[in-house]
Amino acid sequence: MLSLSIFSSSQRISVALYEGKLLKRFFEKTINGKKNDSIFLLINKVLNNKMNISNIFFSVGPGSFTALRALKAIAQAIAFSHKAKIINVTEFEIYLSCLANYEKNIIVFYENFNNNFFYQVFKHKNKVHISDSPFLVGDLDKLQKFINEESKKNKDFILVSNSNKFFSSLNCGGKNKKKVFQPCAKKIANAVFSGYGQNNKSLIYHHTYYE
Repeated sequence: MLSLSIFSSSQRISVALYEGKLLKRFFEKTINGKKNDSIFLLINKVLNNKMNISNIFFSVGPGSFTALRALKAIAQAIAFSHKAKIINVTEFEIYLSCLANYEKNIIVFYENFNNNFFYQVFKHKNKVHISDSPFLVGDLDKLQKFINEESKKNKDFILVSNSNKFFSSLNCGGKNKKKVFQPCAKKIANAVFSGYGQNNKSLIYHHTYYE
């Protein structure tokens, strides 16, 4: 059984092919031009006409609606031609699947666009990470205030992001653990294999015009 995992962000795209849970092929590229054209080139590198894809993995966000809608359309087109099943994870679940099960209090945050961040609190319960807040959107000052408020509730928590530069910009407290993970097609597949995958989740997006 072959599975195709697709990842797309404003900086990078990647595609991974799995046979069962075994990685067979992986390609990644930094974005310099048209994102959709580039991801089609990577998909063509991974697939050939003889392959029959059973599953397609991608993230439903939070993120830009336009970007998520384009990625969903690509996945649906491939799924239709291969009669494949679409399995989704959220962007937060990509980070959570990289953490050990004993990590109890977690704040995941990552930059998206217009100097805004998406962030959410998660707690570990019954061997899974569950949300303990709605997903929130804000600039660096709002994120800092949120982290300060959570520090008063739980002194021992982990901060998880996609870049070390954000930790240097924030006063996160010396005692709190900090972990950095770069989402990619392989980490999306890892989230699916870790049990976070669901069939055809709705897109999670934030419309900047509503700010």
